[in-house]
Amino acid sequence: MSIYICADDIGQDPAINDGCLELFYLGRISQVSVLSLAPHVKSYHLPLINAHAKGLQIGLHFNLTLAFPDAVYVQPLSRLMFLSQLRLLDLPKIRDSFLQQINTFIDIFGFLPDFIDGHQHVHQFPQIRDVLIECLLNTYNNRSAVWVRSTVLPSPHADLPHTLKCHLLNILGGNHFLTTLSTHSIPHNHGFLGVYDFAPHSVPAYQSLMQRWLSLANEQSLIMCHPASKKVFNDAIGAQRPIEFNYLKSDLFLEDLRVAKLAVGKPVSNELRN
Repeated sequence: MSIYICADDIGQDPAINDGCLELFYLGRISQVSVLSLAPHVKSYHLPLINAHAKGLQIGLHFNLTLAFPDAVYVQPLSRLMFLSQLRLLDLPKIRDSFLQQINTFIDIFGFLPDFIDGHQHVHQFPQIRDVLIECLLNTYNNRSAVWVRSTVLPSPHADLPHTLKCHLLNILGGNHFLTTLSTHSIPHNHGFLGVYDFAPHSVPAYQSLMQRWLSLANEQSLIMCHPASKKVFNDAIGAQRPIEFNYLKSDLFLEDLRVAKLAVGKPVSNELRN
């Protein structure tokens, strides 16, 4: 059974880029999600394009919370959540921000993103998701040419680590967003895993979380990760990133996949669940 492992935050730091590329060539991840306005994207465009030609899916990590120099619109996550729930967001700025980021992605890589997701899952919030769907339908002539990350759990009754945080994602928009994706026949992953508090500061502790996620995965479930080859400074989860990296590149991960009877897949968008 195939699952998908997506590494987020490409472009934020060279250690993230290096670690994710190494993991792809080892067969440990299937996708990377790019912060197109981040400072270390353009300098890595050739290695990423080469990896893309070898099967790596490269997506847009839509960002509204990290203050990159050229960003059109940035808000603290708490404020963004509050305004979106009250339907008080500045929609023209959200639209301009998405178009800026996807056009920057195209300018750098020369192709449209294989998939779309959101930094801190902003893409599924009320109002933001409506702008996202509108822009996608206007950008992609063929809806099967792109897929979009759903944060809905593989099962509503899954006994997950950090269950409250997982269900909060769905309350904040995940369940409604999944319905919207299905209504518009936009492909998406079948189940989302990898949510935790970034607190287990050891490989064995992270491994125990991964073992639970693997045991709950369905065909075409997506597990999110945030690896880097070394500690990333000025980053809230910078110390946790090399722990994820060291586990994912190890034989421990391979053994955990074997026990769970899973393989890291390399999806084509139109094979993903509608």
